Amino acid sequence: ASVLNPSVNLSGGVTIGPGVLVGTGAQVLQYLSVGAGATVGSGAVVVKDVPAGETVVGIPARPIGRKEHP
Repeated sequence: ASVLNPSVNLSGGVTIGPGVLVGTGAQVLQYLSVGAGATVGSGAVVVKDVPAGETVVGIPARPIGRKEHP
């Protein structure tokens, strides 16, 4: 199951994979996808697809790390 913390804003057509964590106040722009096991930091603004297992933070969201997702 994925976790969407308070004040998350998902625009239309967004796809969230299994095991995703989206931090408080993060925004994912329209028609983007967040891959399985990815983490979106609090307050991040996602402007491009996030690959599986990736951790992104900031405005715009940029990768800071990656974990292997089974």
